[in-house]
Amino acid sequence: MKTTGEVKRVKMIYKQWVNVPEPFRKFVWDAMDGKAPLESIILKVLTYGKFEDIKKLYEMFPEKTLSVVERYPDIRRGVKYWIRKWARENER
Repeated sequence: MKTTGEVKRVKMIYKQWVNVPEPFRKFVWDAMDGKAPLESIILKVLTYGKFEDIKKLYEMFPEKTLSVVERYPDIRRGVKYWIRKWARENER
């Protein structure tokens, strides 16, 4: 399989290691001593989580979740829709 064009890697902004919150431990299987980079936790929950998990994540880290949604093109369209909708509602 050949790849055409340049592949752009998204660089992490939220590199700080945090304790993985209990409801998200099932998504972060590679956590070291129960800790992982915050952006990695957010990305995995947005990729593999159910609606309730994503909503809980947004309530915990609203600005950071919105930032990750805007930077990663692989996140599903429906997930992006809900995160942006909640962000607009919080602005009011």
